[in-house]
Amino acid sequence: MTTSLECRLLCASMTTDAVTKDGPITLQPAPYFGAAQFVDDAPVGFVGGTQSINACLVGTTIDGVVLAFRGTLALDSPDHEQTIRDWINDLDAELVRGDGLPGLVHAGFWGSLDSLWPALLVEVLHRLTEGGPNTQLYVTGLSKGGAVADLAAMRFLIERGVRPTTYTYAAPHPGNEDFATAYDQHLQGVRYEYADDVVPLLPPSLAFREMFASLPFMQPYLHRFDLDYAPVGTLRYITKTKTIVPDSPTLRFQRYLSLAELIVAGDFQEIVAEHSGDCGSGYMSAVCPQGVCP
Repeated sequence: MTTSLECRLLCASMTTDAVTKDGPITLQPAPYFGAAQFVDDAPVGFVGGTQSINACLVGTTIDGVVLAFRGTLALDSPDHEQTIRDWINDLDAELVRGDGLPGLVHAGFWGSLDSLWPALLVEVLHRLTEGGPNTQLYVTGLSKGGAVADLAAMRFLIERGVRPTTYTYAAPHPGNEDFATAYDQHLQGVRYEYADDVVPLLPPSLAFREMFASLPFMQPYLHRFDLDYAPVGTLRYITKTKTIVPDSPTLRFQRYLSLAELIVAGDFQEIVAEHSGDCGSGYMSAVCPQGVCP
């Protein structure tokens, strides 16, 4: 199977949907589990928070130790109460102090990480020790999982002196400008964002607020947008043609304009669909163009 590092990490992120309890992962979702290329011991899952709304896995792959966080539960998940609680957690967008972290961070995402931290920390440190001094730690996740991954990477650096490499997909913003500045100074991170997926633009930055202030139906919500959130890491933007391009001075404006046109037209179904990471999605098609999906 020919895959890249970022493809294997995306597949590890997709595998987290199989985590429903603490312990070895016995359900191995195809084709993602195999494409992640776990080796040695089976990856271990951990859950936390009210009704286990937070989850992650820790495994060893051909690249090193991988810590992957589960994204927000899908709206069609069978446990509706669990799903609602998970979405409410995402909406807990107040900026708070994370213990020892620079700047301010998303309250809900920080709480998600905190609920998993004691268990995942033991497993990650154990696997790093087993792997030897040159073993790399990769932290990853899709959607909410990506934002939690960014917070985890900084926490590993601050608390343990471990410097992970982070790859996120469709991740919302984890914290404010001060957090983002410190993150980019000390950590190596890459974030993938696709077309008109709105989640990577939320919670909003001040630039987002300024761009959308002219839309009439946004007026009642503008007071909630003055939060100074910011992205972290190096952007690899996926166009609608599934081409990966770097950031540029005009890219943000083009994205905002395209998204505003969809919002005005009421085409919310397309906006939601572009957030998926499954086979056939923009993320999977661009990051794993071959060797994974049928």
